[in-house]
Amino acid sequence: MSDRVQEKHQSNPSNTFCLLLFVKDPVPGTVKSRLGRVIGYEQAASLYRCFARDLLSSTESLGLDQLIFFAPAEAQTSVREWLGEHHQYFPQVGEDLGERMAHAFKTSFELGYRGALITGSDSPDLPLSYLEKGFQALKQQQVVIGPSDDGGYYTLGFTSENFTPAVFQNMPWSTSTVYQQTLKLLNSHPVYQLSTWYDIDTVEDLRKFQYRLQQSPHQTESRVYLQQHHDLFGSCST
Repeated sequence: MSDRVQEKHQSNPSNTFCLLLFVKDPVPGTVKSRLGRVIGYEQAASLYRCFARDLLSSTESLGLDQLIFFAPAEAQTSVREWLGEHHQYFPQVGEDLGERMAHAFKTSFELGYRGALITGSDSPDLPLSYLEKGFQALKQQQVVIGPSDDGGYYTLGFTSENFTPAVFQNMPWSTSTVYQQTLKLLNSHPVYQLSTWYDIDTVEDLRKFQYRLQQSPHQTESRVYLQQHHDLFGSCST
């Protein structure tokens, strides 16, 4: 870890918890590929860019440090240009998703944070109240997990004291059993389960997402993009 990162954290010691955000360099064809096969890879990558910026913008109001873990490792310059210079950036390290998430948690603890929630950019309209409840549970030394509607989870949280690396090992990632298998591995800890939320991986997911945006008072980048590309995404309207 760099001296710059250490100095940034030490300058705000009251932030004992942090948010870990996993992103990929939004190269068309490498992000949101299931969605891209239907709406086009360029459009799917553009939406992904909006998703991550919307989530970062929303979660800034938590008042916590945001640590961005990006892939591939050589994409740091382009990811910084996309998401801004005012965040802390780290390359993802590990052979699979589990190893990469475990490494992210360990990095946060080495930086001196007491606890962290991890999330990706698949749920850009995740209610802020869910994460607020998660951080409150972390302060009470509970493990936190938020199930997604596809059988996975949109967030997972540990403190340095209850960190359980076993949940990242030999897990069938991207299957509908991840959430339940993770819960079983956490049975020796008090677990706070957040309400279910939604990933956006398919056109049907995008249709539901667009409907939720239409009911919201917030004018997010994702909402603007969908409005501006109505000719492309008209089939996603309700």
